[in-house]
Amino acid sequence: MTTVAIGAVIVFALHGTSSFDRGSAGGPVVDLVVGLLAILAAHLVVARSKPGSPDKSPKGSSWSETMLARGALLAFVAGIVLNIVPGVLPFVALKDIAQLGYGTVATVAVILGFYLVMFTPVEIPLLGYLIRPERTGALVDRVNAWLSRDGRRVLALCLDAIGIFLIVRGVVGLANG
Repeated sequence: MTTVAIGAVIVFALHGTSSFDRGSAGGPVVDLVVGLLAILAAHLVVARSKPGSPDKSPKGSSWSETMLARGALLAFVAGIVLNIVPGVLPFVALKDIAQLGYGTVATVAVILGFYLVMFTPVEIPLLGYLIRPERTGALVDRVNAWLSRDGRRVLALCLDAIGIFLIVRGVVGLANG
């Protein structure tokens, strides 16, 4: 709920601002910058991985596991802090939602839909654990093994695809603006 509320604040803050209205250069410039950052990030991911070796997590507990071990309240607060400002890719989506110019109810519905889709990789396993915990555990283990083996490559391909899409959209937006 915190993420949705923060997303709504961002959308309504951007809604109607001249920098991000359709036809202004602000939207395409954001697309170009984020697209270039996505491609840069993809190349950094590839550069950090050794060819032919599986991805390895850092030794020891992850930051989130450490917070959870210190207490549920601290983990909850850490989760809120991490969700205060969305990443650059969700920010592009929130900017696009603001540009739609829908009314309040429709805008909130689109924001809810966006976050529902964005968090689907988390929501589906949670539902699976409620319905068939053993089967879900086995499937989650298989997916985790695949991500451990091929995660960096998949991440780099996704970042490249998103980057190319945003750059093309930014160039087209500037040319038509």
